[in-house]
Amino acid sequence: MATRSMSIYALKSGMTVEGALRSDHDYQETTEHSSSIPGLRVFIKPATQDAPWWKDYLSLDAKLLQGSNSAAAFVPSGKRLMVLTFGSGQFLLRDEAYEHDFGTRVVLNAVDPRKLKSTETLDPDSSQRRRTQIPYDGDLALLSFAGDASVLKSLTGKARPKYNDLVRSVTGSSSLRITTPAQPEDVAKLLSRLHKLYKSDAYLKTFPGVAKIRPVTDPQTISALDMKLAEAIFDVTAPVVLTVPDILDYRDETFVQFAGQGRSDVHDDVYVKHYREYLESHQVDKDSLTVDGLKHDYLVLLDGDMKQRQRWSIYRSLVFEVSDNEDYTYHFSDGSWFKVAADLLVSLREYIDPFFIDANLPEHKWSSEGAYNEKVSGLTKSVCLDKTNVSPKGQSAIEPCDILRVTGDVPEFIHVKIGTSSANLSHLFNQAANSAELLRTTPEAREKLHKLVEKKSDTSTAAKVSAAVKEDRFSIAIAIVSHKRTPEKKSDNLPIFSRISLRRALRALEAMRVDVGVQMVPDATDRSGKKKPQKSRTPKGT
Repeated sequence: MATRSMSIYALKSGMTVEGALRSDHDYQETTEHSSSIPGLRVFIKPATQDAPWWKDYLSLDAKLLQGSNSAAAFVPSGKRLMVLTFGSGQFLLRDEAYEHDFGTRVVLNAVDPRKLKSTETLDPDSSQRRRTQIPYDGDLALLSFAGDASVLKSLTGKARPKYNDLVRSVTGSSSLRITTPAQPEDVAKLLSRLHKLYKSDAYLKTFPGVAKIRPVTDPQTISALDMKLAEAIFDVTAPVVLTVPDILDYRDETFVQFAGQGRSDVHDDVYVKHYREYLESHQVDKDSLTVDGLKHDYLVLLDGDMKQRQRWSIYRSLVFEVSDNEDYTYHFSDGSWFKVAADLLVSLREYIDPFFIDANLPEHKWSSEGAYNEKVSGLTKSVCLDKTNVSPKGQSAIEPCDILRVTGDVPEFIHVKIGTSSANLSHLFNQAANSAELLRTTPEAREKLHKLVEKKSDTSTAAKVSAAVKEDRFSIAIAIVSHKRTPEKKSDNLPIFSRISLRRALRALEAMRVDVGVQMVPDATDRSGKKKPQKSRTPKGT
């Protein structure tokens, strides 16, 4: 039997046809049909017949016209309306009108877990998006999906055999894309079964990892969360952090400034207190600050010459967490909201916290990360390996560590990062795991390390380190330099997605049988807002 493809949206409970339509739509409702589908209402947009661009480009004389008709068919199903869309029919619908997890949940319940074809995923800590496809039927493991670290955006596969009378293949995101043999007289039954699949939690047994992290896509939910985010700026007790939403090289001297309401003073560091004071100086308070204001204002990064290097909206630069109930926490980072299961937070805490130790490195009181590494290496009689590289020729550079401490029989490779931004920390954790693996497996890397230590220290120390590394007798220390004064909170000091990437790195190091410890090093640099000397009052390049 022939199959047909269509996309299906589920309107929110209580949503009417008129309430679902965009105010600026150019579709027309038609009553010219004799369909057997009960309660059907159809809106159509006839195609405009135009010649393809390549007709003139190739100077063709042939009469060539093309166009695509679009339609949206509203069908009652129980107490809610479902919408079948064809062509570009989805553009008739308001974003707030439909359930944004409908397609994903139906697919998770309907798909055969052994007959998956592709996934679209998001890695929140790096904002990396990827599509993975395989040429044969497979499971999520073959599609490289990590449920505790990635967000599933879309899933495609073949339906379970028991649904084949109505559905053959399924793709789910906000909408449900299906191929179906269903005839018009079967549509009511089809939609009823799809709605039951949407309401079912059975997928949690088949795909338990999928529900750990979900993107928040419903505009109404996002709007409510955004209001809480704006309110948190003036709440000194709120867990809101302002951070640079990109990986930075803290070896270079950098400064920050705010813009949007006018130029602010220049600051040494990124701190939400500075932004709050900036708002107050421009007569913006908790009652007048809006989400649009957060999107309009900017965090500006300056170099040592006070020239603009980069800028980001304040909205994108905020990290915030708010609990909705005992089962979920909402996490905001890099301009997006995520719904995180509470049991994932518990499992992260239980795994990571035992690796935390009391800080045994000096507090940070210098001008930069590079200065910290150099000064601490001298104070602790260690070897500074910051800005060095042990990668084989032709491969991406990997530092062995920032500080190499050789006070006992087991050399300690210390990796340092200032601040708790998710992007920076993910880079730190990956570097710790990658350098350890490289030193354990690559003779060329060990040889480079020997030469570096010999050059920066002495022959005896280099020989001691080389022998220990060759025998896999070394440890890793991850040092996070932070102004946060709550070391007892351990991993809870870090953004959620930083905890996820830290657990991944710790597991990799454990698999290599490398001892590792994590410490929060106090940052004693000035965060009061005192300006540094500057060469120009007005940054260039803005």
